[in-house]
Amino acid sequence: MDLGELIREIKGRGLLNSLIMELLKDEDATDELSKYFAINNSGLLLKPIGIVRHGLSDDTIRASGMGVDGIIEVFEEFADGLRSIDGFSHLILISLLNKVTREQRRVLVVRPRRLVKFGLNLDELPEVGVFTTDSPHRPNPIGISIIRLVDRNGRFLRVSGLDLFDGTPILDIKPYTPDRSIGIDNLKTPEWYSTLWSRIGGGVI
Repeated sequence: MDLGELIREIKGRGLLNSLIMELLKDEDATDELSKYFAINNSGLLLKPIGIVRHGLSDDTIRASGMGVDGIIEVFEEFADGLRSIDGFSHLILISLLNKVTREQRRVLVVRPRRLVKFGLNLDELPEVGVFTTDSPHRPNPIGISIIRLVDRNGRFLRVSGLDLFDGTPILDIKPYTPDRSIGIDNLKTPEWYSTLWSRIGGGVI
């Protein structure tokens, strides 16, 4: 019996839900599934709607300060969801950081490594809670990126400012609109962040 026949047999016997729940109880199986789906132990499963394409190495992306050019390929079944997206200058990408390991998902304290790109040394950065940073090493490895929409060719979005690895699954796309903006006068950060930001030449916040 090949894999397709096995799946049809499981579905035919009404055992698919039971199989999924058993897989979710198995840590190795959950690790493997989490490379392709946003999934948790309660059975929440988010199916990717697209994928990142740029062909560059992971190291190139890590070293890129401003991100890279690339393509967001939206899968055919979701192509209608792009209707009227043309004209937005920026998009919010919600992604599944599928290369984060089981050990990295247990990390709760990190250094804000993104600031190293601005000239700070790693040992100068404080250890802070992961929820105060955009570190990819976190319990639920969900990424949020704001990128520039250059143009669209059907279900393919040409973008710039990508900070995601080639092949990263995309869970959702939202437009970046003025109602999401926070005026600089209202934006505040903790003292540790403000101090580091001013050291790299950022304005007072």
